[in-house]
Amino acid sequence: MDFFRKTILLWLSLVFITVGFISLKGGKLSLGPLLLVGGYCVLLPFFIWRSFRKSVGE
Repeated sequence: MDFFRKTILLWLSLVFITVGFISLKGGKLSLGPLLLVGGYCVLLPFFIWRSFRKSVGE
């Protein structure tokens, strides 16, 4: 259970990215880019920062 709790942001970002690409393919040009930006630029960097924050001294 602890593994899933630590990786929930990774899975959430992958879901956002996948749904973003699917919605772009479906022609939704307003929702798709928002989901892709949310996945790539918000959730994924936040997951990386939280994962490695103890190893850099914070």
